[in-house]
Amino acid sequence: MSIGNHPLVVRFLKGVFNLRPPVPRYKETLSPVSSLSLKNLSLKLVMLLSLATAQRGQTLHLLDINLMSTYDPSIVFTFNKPLKQSNPKTQVKPLVLKAYTHDESLCVFSTLKEYLQRTETLRVTGSPLLISFQKPHKAVSRDTISRWIRTVMQLSGINLDVYKAHSTRAASVSAAHRAQVPVSRDSQESWVVTCSNFCHLL
Repeated sequence: MSIGNHPLVVRFLKGVFNLRPPVPRYKETLSPVSSLSLKNLSLKLVMLLSLATAQRGQTLHLLDINLMSTYDPSIVFTFNKPLKQSNPKTQVKPLVLKAYTHDESLCVFSTLKEYLQRTETLRVTGSPLLISFQKPHKAVSRDTISRWIRTVMQLSGINLDVYKAHSTRAASVSAAHRAQVPVSRDSQESWVVTCSNFCHLL
């Protein structure tokens, strides 16, 4: 009999497991959002937008508060510029961000509302949604949005030599597929659930 199969060793290891069960490496969700710095709030919002919508950085860059409609409990963005996936046969659909009532710490709707309130007096020119968290708080570029996403990924322990900012699209879509989330506008709430393990540091 090997030592690993000895009854005393087996009982001991089971006791250790019961005393110290495995837990996720990261459990923080940077909440409540009202207590976050503008930097952390910006990082959280961008990652939640990326995961909950599975959109490209270009789409996030084009989000405009002048093309935003607020309902209860959702926020809808429309677009007046072509997206990468645009073509003569496909109409660009609005981007709908619904409230996730099961866990507000992962709710893109409440995070966005806090961000809009916090940045209302900081906006100097234009109306892009995402602005720099440093003065003079100008609209950020697509490259900056990608850098913010990579920052969150790095804080989450993800190997940036293997995964890039664009990987969030594949991660969220794959997670939704594994969870058999229906592809529809009404499925976003479940979508956030499947992606939550990817953003423990949000």
